[in-house]
Amino acid sequence: MEKLKSRFRLAPTYTLLWLAAAALSAVASCSDGGPSTSACVAPETECDGICINTGTSTSHCGACGVACGDDQTCRDGECVAACDDGLAACGDSCVDTQSDEANCGRCNNACEEGQTCQAGACQDQGSCPTGRTDCGGTCVDVSSDPSNCGECGAACTDDQTCESGECQDGECSQGLTDCNGACVNLRNDAGNCGECGTACTDDQTCVAGECEDGCGSGLTACDGVDVCVDLQTNAEHCGECGAACNDTQVCQAGACACTVSPGHDLGSAVPQIVNGTTAGLPNTYSPTCSATSSSERIYSFTAATAGVYSFDSTNSGYSVVLALLDATGCSEIACSADPSAVITADLAMGQTVYIVVDGAEGQAGTFELNVTRASAPSCPAGTLASSVPQTITGSTVGRPNSVRPTATTACRASSSPDAGYAFTAPVAGDYTFDTFGSAFDTMLHVHDATCRGAQLACNDDTDVEQSEVTVTLAAGQTVVVVVDGSTDTSDGAFTLNVKRAVPPPVCDNSGTCGDGSSGCTRCALESSCADELSACTDSIACREYVSCFRTCDTAACKEACRTVDPASAALYEAMLQCAQCDVCRNDCSGSSEVVCR
Repeated sequence: MEKLKSRFRLAPTYTLLWLAAAALSAVASCSDGGPSTSACVAPETECDGICINTGTSTSHCGACGVACGDDQTCRDGECVAACDDGLAACGDSCVDTQSDEANCGRCNNACEEGQTCQAGACQDQGSCPTGRTDCGGTCVDVSSDPSNCGECGAACTDDQTCESGECQDGECSQGLTDCNGACVNLRNDAGNCGECGTACTDDQTCVAGECEDGCGSGLTACDGVDVCVDLQTNAEHCGECGAACNDTQVCQAGACACTVSPGHDLGSAVPQIVNGTTAGLPNTYSPTCSATSSSERIYSFTAATAGVYSFDSTNSGYSVVLALLDATGCSEIACSADPSAVITADLAMGQTVYIVVDGAEGQAGTFELNVTRASAPSCPAGTLASSVPQTITGSTVGRPNSVRPTATTACRASSSPDAGYAFTAPVAGDYTFDTFGSAFDTMLHVHDATCRGAQLACNDDTDVEQSEVTVTLAAGQTVVVVVDGSTDTSDGAFTLNVKRAVPPPVCDNSGTCGDGSSGCTRCALESSCADELSACTDSIACREYVSCFRTCDTAACKEACRTVDPASAALYEAMLQCAQCDVCRNDCSGSSEVVCR
């Protein structure tokens, strides 16, 4: 799967252009050495002589002079309740940037695939054994380590113990033992196996309080389990430790398989009407849309051709609940407890589903099940030209939920209306798809060959409420690009842009500063110095400091800005240091206020 590289592939933003210009204004210009301008650039507005983003400034929220309360923050030009202590506002959500893999250390800083977010930094999984976290080069169990309780650096007091990642007063829970402040299970803790201080070697595991050399052929020791398990058959650890099957599944050959058994195969004929009764039948499945399930009858159905299929029980003699399951793994595709109990689903050719006819509030009785093919497939909604760049517009309003994305650190499993488009790459290379300019909060996911092909990439909110993905395609390879909603109710008009992704140029010794939209400084800020740039752009205080700094035309004024907010000054100057000194080598800037170390 191709990992998203949106941080280096974002379309130029006002913030980037503005900060690039600000960076250039801090050094002598390569072209004419002229002074910087104090004019504000959208989305900034001049308030009391300073360029302010009224969409985010708590002192000028929505308009100059409109200040938010102490317990509020400014979001999209409105004063709203601030996030709880320790949480940051990223888009519409309050997240813990110390542990959130999609916003690690700062908003929209997603960890790479295979990484976790620890103490605000993305860390590679596998650098420590399963269940351990790398804290300053040492692998520790943050669930019980009193010096790193819950996360690296979070230390408990001397009179506290660490249990389940939280510092607590008093004794450890039943079954756990206090080993120097760590509440551990002596039966399976590799660092305290059988008794406190008895550690197993790296090639051993702690099983039932004894250090053992591995688990033997075909077995695996999973953290928190007293015995070695067979990942091929263990329902709590199916295929890998911690991967549990649900109540309607069993573990077969390392994969969760469906245990729901259809009583009758309806074949693939449409339309067809099935009459039956649920009275006296067993209750083996509980639909998610009904608080109390009843006895049910289960049918299998296979789509002969791709299309949108309808399943309903309108003419039944009791309150029917219908559920549609994917026969491969028992995952629930749709569920309806409405009086009409109608389900529509976009099925692929040859796809088999299970139809569960259940009852609400324990009801059972006679039913009539209607199966029809309502229309041709809703995905793809169209085919894009193979030429690039190109832009199309459309709307997801009133469309079905055709393709449910696979949840990743970059996006969630949305059930909103969507629109998918087939695209065939004219030549081999990296292609970028984005929804910049859309009228609602979008999410993008790309699938190989068909709407239900393997998910190649998925992204939610790369740039404010819009999304961008980049995938590597072979010449002639077809993918389906799906414009989806960020939430289950998000829909609206969208803009889909397609272009070839161009990797950032090599900046070193380029020999030209540029003017804020080209040259070495711009190149550095978009690539090698992107982290330093983001550290300032993600901070309201830093952006306000830059506004203050840019309106100054004397050294005393600039020093006053630094004195008011030295932390933001440090962020801004670190960005300049990276761009002008570390990358561009200061070889084109002449005399500079930036002191290269």
